[in-house]
Amino acid sequence: MSLVKGSPLKSVAVLLGEEKHVLAPYSVSGERPVLGEISSEDSSALRDFSRQAKALSVAFSPRALYADVGDFSRVTPEATLAHIRSAVDKIGLFKEDYCISFCKLRDVDAQTGKFSYLAIPASEVDKIDLLDEAEALVDRFCPIEAALAAAVGSLVKDMAIVLYEDSRFVRIIATKGGTIYYITTINASESFDVVSDTVSGIQEMSSLLANSYRDRVQTIYKIGDGEVSTDDLQEQNISVARFSLSQGGDDSPDSLVLLGSAMNTLYDFTPEKFLRTKRIAQHAKFSLAISIILLLITGVLFVLGLNNTREAQGFQDKTHAAVLKSSRELRMLEDDYASLSRGLDLSKINNIIKTYQDFEAEPKLYALVDSISRRVPSKVFLTRIDVIRPTSQTGSPPARVIPNETTVSRSSHVDSFEIVIEGIINSSYPDSKGVFSSLTGAMQEVFTLNKATFSQKEQYAGFSLKCGTKP
Repeated sequence: MSLVKGSPLKSVAVLLGEEKHVLAPYSVSGERPVLGEISSEDSSALRDFSRQAKALSVAFSPRALYADVGDFSRVTPEATLAHIRSAVDKIGLFKEDYCISFCKLRDVDAQTGKFSYLAIPASEVDKIDLLDEAEALVDRFCPIEAALAAAVGSLVKDMAIVLYEDSRFVRIIATKGGTIYYITTINASESFDVVSDTVSGIQEMSSLLANSYRDRVQTIYKIGDGEVSTDDLQEQNISVARFSLSQGGDDSPDSLVLLGSAMNTLYDFTPEKFLRTKRIAQHAKFSLAISIILLLITGVLFVLGLNNTREAQGFQDKTHAAVLKSSRELRMLEDDYASLSRGLDLSKINNIIKTYQDFEAEPKLYALVDSISRRVPSKVFLTRIDVIRPTSQTGSPPARVIPNETTVSRSSHVDSFEIVIEGIINSSYPDSKGVFSSLTGAMQEVFTLNKATFSQKEQYAGFSLKCGTKP
């Protein structure tokens, strides 16, 4: 094929299929990429080509996908991902492992943001294994829904609905500026009436956007031909428009997906093994560039060294003189130190050493937090962990006679420390009582439990533990 043999270094957009895969080289000219000739290849040829391409932008067609918008933690990307995964787990859509990609719409407050996210089964993401993970340089790997959203978002910034139809599925995508709000997927082979299901999906999505976000759908674009025709939609008072990114160019569904995948999509499902390959390639380029720069610098320094031998000898003589001067000054400093040390009182050095040893033996807060966190059940949320150093004469009555002020030696050594652990149990009674019993048992494995307090609210319970530990 000419694409593989004639243009091995081009950036290429790929649309993965079942048996055949669509490919097209592209170049970035202006705001949007420009596609070259589109062709199709089988899996074997695609794998061989993935080893030669300069960069790959890959789109795939998932059989199952969930999209939504919600408020989640924005402290770190890891916290956001964990919060989203917890929300998806509660819905219970997937019976297998799944992957998540998200983008932030806006900040809600200091800890929370509004995010759009996609969740796809891991078996669908594994389609990228058609490429050679050891050599393929993948820029992005996204579902066709994200590619179409990026393509539409490059043309219009208002809320739009994309109706994409192929031989198997009808996909209804609500998108704004490349961000996906909702997706409805209709399996044509399982639907009793594809047209009615499509009309209902469009109307329901438009109503949901208007009520939830007060955002009116400005345009409905139809991409691809199938069982749902433009006339069918117009009979239901649904006006659709033809989407086009080029003037007189190829606006086939495959070309639009390839163009969208070549853009900076907001959702990326590239597995870590392909990201690692890309990082290694980038590091190799950086290393080569640095090596060339160092080689040039070495050549320049070598020439300068040859041309400045006499000056270097002069610097060497000055350095030798400076070393002799430093030696003399160092001997003078040693003499001064010896004279000062004669009158130095070192009688308290043992107390200082003992104080430092006692300090080093005290329990470290980070180690205690790690030990406690590893033993906390899943429904327990900690709100406080305090390490309290006991004060001298705690609980003693006040002295009747104030003694004369004297100077006594004090020790920083203590025999035990008190640990206060407080938190809540996100469960109702009696489950919360069982979780509390498990928690106290886990804490007794590492600490001495002095006091345990449990209080039950309507939907959750509070607790407080006072434990003891030795240094």
